[in-house]
Amino acid sequence: MKALILNSGLGNRMGEFTTTHHKSMARLANGETIFHRQLRILSENEIREFVVTTGPFEDQLRGETQGHEFAASTFDFVPNPVYDKTNYIYSMYLARELLQGDVVILHGDLVFDTNFVRDILADPRPDLGSFNMDLPQPDKDFKVQPADGRINRVSVSIFGDDCFAFQPFYKLSDRALQVWMGEIGAFIEAGNDKVYAENALNEVSAAADIGLFSYAGYFLSEVDTLDDLAQTRPAISRFDFREQPLFVGSHAMEDVRQFLTTRSVTRPMLVCGTSFDTLPIASVIQEWGYPLVRFSGYSPNPKSDEAAAGLKLFDAQGCDGLISVGGGSAMDTAKAIKAFRSLASTDRFWEEEISYQPIPHVAIPTTAGTGAESTYFAVIYCDGVKYSVTHESLLPDAAVLIPDLLAGLPDYQRKATLLDALCQCIESTWAPTADLESTHVAAEGIRLILAQTSAYLGGDRLAARDIQKAANLSGKAIDVTRTNAPHAMSYRLSSLYGIAHGHAVALTVAQVWTFFLAHQAEASNPAQLGSALSLLASLFGVSDNEDAVAAFRDFKDQLGLHVPTLRSDDDLNDLVDSVNLQRLNNSPVPLDRAGVASLYAQSLEDARQS
Repeated sequence: MKALILNSGLGNRMGEFTTTHHKSMARLANGETIFHRQLRILSENEIREFVVTTGPFEDQLRGETQGHEFAASTFDFVPNPVYDKTNYIYSMYLARELLQGDVVILHGDLVFDTNFVRDILADPRPDLGSFNMDLPQPDKDFKVQPADGRINRVSVSIFGDDCFAFQPFYKLSDRALQVWMGEIGAFIEAGNDKVYAENALNEVSAAADIGLFSYAGYFLSEVDTLDDLAQTRPAISRFDFREQPLFVGSHAMEDVRQFLTTRSVTRPMLVCGTSFDTLPIASVIQEWGYPLVRFSGYSPNPKSDEAAAGLKLFDAQGCDGLISVGGGSAMDTAKAIKAFRSLASTDRFWEEEISYQPIPHVAIPTTAGTGAESTYFAVIYCDGVKYSVTHESLLPDAAVLIPDLLAGLPDYQRKATLLDALCQCIESTWAPTADLESTHVAAEGIRLILAQTSAYLGGDRLAARDIQKAANLSGKAIDVTRTNAPHAMSYRLSSLYGIAHGHAVALTVAQVWTFFLAHQAEASNPAQLGSALSLLASLFGVSDNEDAVAAFRDFKDQLGLHVPTLRSDDDLNDLVDSVNLQRLNNSPVPLDRAGVASLYAQSLEDARQS
């Protein structure tokens, strides 16, 4: 099957942008252009032959096809020299000799999600157009008038209760295509080249016999104006986060192998620790036969010069993909390598703007804590200062959850990572940026952790599966909301007292929780915070908010992790000075320096008076 992408229009409804760019060069929130996204998703679904009609800025369209990711694809460009005087019906006519066999036909300004393409291609019906009965009837855009479940008429100017939203994404057999193309030829020969191609389709709709595929529940939308772009960017990002491929179970590694093949990866870099060779997946990956380039030169708290060294090796070895295996450090390092590849210099990376890089990244966690396999940010240190490297393109392209990979975790690490996942879910629940979806995800993570902790720590494999899922959910929750006060206060605690990150986060949660209860009236949204605190009480199996704090304390204390001792005022000042204000500002109740100092003092054994 091949794809015909109609990119021959002026796109002058996008204002100044389209005086210098083709409108399909507009970038989405992850930095990818609309056209590149179309090509990527179609090629991932095994469409590798493309016919692209062009009008202005043909060189920009050609440029998007030059990357390694499309090395297995072929492209035919069909210029329309009178694009400013004709409609795309004429562009289709010009491409007629290249259009034989089954095709998908789409406009170059369409943005869609991966699952939509997968499912319309998998539908057994050979001929389909795309409609949606759940959307309001558009005023100026295409609508379809069905007859017996098939296209009867498509037009911008039809209205009525029997007309529905329609987008120009078609899957057609050669039979239906030739019926349509025959009528297009008749229109052009009659000099009728300024109308939509659908005008010709309407004349032969009965013979074409094209069914209808509902895109309700999928994302399929055109970007015709700057307002369209502003609405599409966050909406498609949420779809992408929700639909990140998650490979689970006995066939997970075979799924990874197939995924890398569809992404044209031939030389991946394996970012992993020294314990990789002891993992059950090590032999599986090695048997794939890739010329693997291995990078293990990173610290538990990855440093920018380490990621830069990884990038240097990545480029020197001609790598075209990333596989990270390990805890958050491995995945953060892989994300930083991908991010740094777009920078002119990594010396002051926090001042540089990250751009989209078509480097597939598969994340395989060997701990159950951060959920970093499903987040689009990484923590990187430079000269002892912690920086957050954040860009939507850094969301791993696929995540793998294999419970057996948790079997070798030391007991302390199991407890600390489990606490990290629990605290991320709690912080996400009360975050001011929480929404219904993120709250549902966080709540499910909390339920799984509270139900399965005992069995997980006892070595139960099914419990390990649920804890791994809960950790993944915690990452998805904070992808939306970010963490807040307990995480902001944790990093120096970890380094000062030599304790694991999750252990450090959990030390302050109860005190922060109590502070929020006492100062709920000062919250940016008191009703929202009250609802979140009530939900947390319910999840912990109590009806009273104070009892919920006590239940969390009991849960933490039963894990037997020690509470460090605050030794001096210098220690306290050191801790307070270290707090990340950006994360602190994400707390539902404002916290100042004195409040942070008080929370630290309440959270630790205080030896300053002895």
